[in-house]
Amino acid sequence: MIRRVALAGIAAAAILPAMVLVASPAGADTVIGCQGANCSVSLSQFIQLKGSYTEGTGSASVPVNVPPPPCLWEPMGDTISGAHQIIGEFGNITQGDSRFGVYQSVQLAKKQVKQGGPQGTWYMLPTNPAAGAAGEAECLKIPLFAWEAPGQVPPAPPVPPKTLAAYAYNHMLIPSPGLTLSPANRGYVNLATYLWLNWANHPNGTYHVTATLGNQSATVTAQAASVSVDPPADGAAYSSCGPEGSKYPVGKAPSNAGPGQPPDCGVLWNKATTGTQVTATVTFNVNWTGGGQGGKLNPITITSNPANVSVAEIQNLNG
Repeated sequence: MIRRVALAGIAAAAILPAMVLVASPAGADTVIGCQGANCSVSLSQFIQLKGSYTEGTGSASVPVNVPPPPCLWEPMGDTISGAHQIIGEFGNITQGDSRFGVYQSVQLAKKQVKQGGPQGTWYMLPTNPAAGAAGEAECLKIPLFAWEAPGQVPPAPPVPPKTLAAYAYNHMLIPSPGLTLSPANRGYVNLATYLWLNWANHPNGTYHVTATLGNQSATVTAQAASVSVDPPADGAAYSSCGPEGSKYPVGKAPSNAGPGQPPDCGVLWNKATTGTQVTATVTFNVNWTGGGQGGKLNPITITSNPANVSVAEIQNLNG
């Protein structure tokens, strides 16, 4: 909050000479709108998402920590309460001090108090010196205060691509795929059931989410890297799978599939059952790019929707 503190000290004495703001170390009184993972709550007011995402918790079992940005708007209150705060701290500021747009904000606040409105929200943009000099310098180009009508947000603050990527990652949604089996719904003891994953409109299990704030953006890409068939109680699982399951055409077991021949991706049944389930676990490699930067994020692991199978003895069918 360094620029607010610096202005408050001078405004209280009604002395506004030119001055240089010196960044103090970040501490308990350095408020930046969010801390760590809680940044997602505050950033959600400003970031737009595109791609496979959810407004709530995404597919990541453990969300990554969202790095605090160099600055982020904080709501101060509604029109009247926010205006009173600004006037209370900077009401004596003179027109000769044009730094950070504070004089203009004070004039608007006084007008609002006098007229009793309109509805809206006042925001403040404190800086975080721990985020680095370059980011702080960009923040200081933006007015300290902003008033916005209902449904509107202040001008986009500078947010590093890595922060946008972390936000997108935490909101990435990878739906659990369905399974295609051959034979479908029915298995046979000592014969293989082959398995494929249904990724709908996402070939090879590739998903993208782009987070945008103003002219800044970052894209997170998740690519299915490994597929393992979960061992059922009534058979042995085989997991030489590609991102879409078996290497054979979807829904078609190979012509040489015979008794005792294990599948590349699927189950070889060892006993009959009136009903069992087949599932697969998929691990995704996750990368991000944005602003000429990039890197890796934590892998994401999901489980497919189950497929129900009844397993019969062939001799019983023949007899």
